[in-house]
Amino acid sequence: MLVTVMGATGKTGSVVTEQLLAAGVQVRALGRSADKLAGLVKAGAQPVVADVNRAADLTTAFRGADVVYALVPPNLTAPDILAHYEQVNGAIATALSESGVKRVVYLSSIGADQPSGTGPVVGLHRGEERLKKLPGLDLLLLRPGYFYENHFGSIGLIKAQGVNGAAIAPDVPVVQIASHDIGEIAAKAIIARDFSGATVRELFGPRDLTMTEATRILGSKIGKPDLKYMQFPDEGVVAGLTGAGFSQSIARAFVEMAHALNDGRMKALGKHTPGNTGKIPFESFAEGWAGAYKGA
Repeated sequence: MLVTVMGATGKTGSVVTEQLLAAGVQVRALGRSADKLAGLVKAGAQPVVADVNRAADLTTAFRGADVVYALVPPNLTAPDILAHYEQVNGAIATALSESGVKRVVYLSSIGADQPSGTGPVVGLHRGEERLKKLPGLDLLLLRPGYFYENHFGSIGLIKAQGVNGAAIAPDVPVVQIASHDIGEIAAKAIIARDFSGATVRELFGPRDLTMTEATRILGSKIGKPDLKYMQFPDEGVVAGLTGAGFSQSIARAFVEMAHALNDGRMKALGKHTPGNTGKIPFESFAEGWAGAYKGA
């Protein structure tokens, strides 16, 4: 079996690649530069340097593969974030049609059932709908919750102001999961090929967490057991994100996503099961987060 992995050096794609190689699967690792792919090449992957915005590049990368792990790489400076999703999703769909690949695992998100009002996740909803229209495609739509790794973005704020905060309300339970668990579940599905038609799998961490709970755990790992979480005003969040280099488009999209989490429009539709629940507890992630905090 040959699998093409998009974002092979990224948070989930690197795990998918490593897991597949360990299982003896041939992997075509797609990335933006040969240098970043070098480590995966040493592990046995076939490198493909490609521009995910170009359907021709993706067609070459997909051709001959039995399965594709597809995703839209983040672009935090995109002047129009939904246009970015539209461009990459269009390239993926065209490449699948041109290459003849009939089995795809697509990284989406909880909330992608909603056609609007969920910020960047709207782009994933549109991507799902586009792929569903391709004839004869066996499509697994993975919808994980909030990545644990998103909390790395709060390190600078905590160091500078002594509090954690964002636009998400403090006491709303949020599905949170480690990117390693997402990659591991995706790799298992690729190996098993146990999906047909258009199938949705929501992915959970061991337990849902409010931002207050997550902040308390993070604080306990850096000697700040009383670390507080605050819900910031929308414009303050936008100013903070744009000041950190994010585009206005992505900053406002993140605020919209927070609103959708706060009012319950963006939520899991199913329940935790052994097959859709990651193993890594937030406390374990927090140990690594604390190391990054202390080294920052």
